[in-house]
Amino acid sequence: MDLKPETAGRLSQLPGIVAIKESVTEAGRTRALVDACRKDFCILSGEDAVALHLIREGTRGVISVTANVAPRGVADVMAAGLRGDFAAAESLDASLAGLHRDLFIESNPIPTKWALARMGLMGEGIRLPLTPLSPAAQPAVLAAMRAAGVAV
Repeated sequence: MDLKPETAGRLSQLPGIVAIKESVTEAGRTRALVDACRKDFCILSGEDAVALHLIREGTRGVISVTANVAPRGVADVMAAGLRGDFAAAESLDASLAGLHRDLFIESNPIPTKWALARMGLMGEGIRLPLTPLSPAAQPAVLAAMRAAGVAV
């Protein structure tokens, strides 16, 4: 269900609501959301691939899938973007672009769990209804991990 910017703006006025995750990426949508909400309201991107662009529009960070695999990289991109250093942020984000894409090569969180197991951060066992990452998808995820500097 889509929550329109005007509705989010009204909700942002309530003291018990402090943030929203925005995953709609259509042009102008984020700016309308930022303009509709109170100034101290926290708007977070729900899409790694456009999170830096949304920082330019006034959001304050990302609820990230990529950060599960490359936490330092995502933190560095967000920090640079939030301080207004978009040249540095774009350069850093470029190395994560493959992860932003390929961690969704199959149903989330299957590729993320495969990557974390490969990094030795969790066991290889997963529970149904998840299935292992297909052998055909593994090279793409591994290449994205290497580009991001997190492959072992």
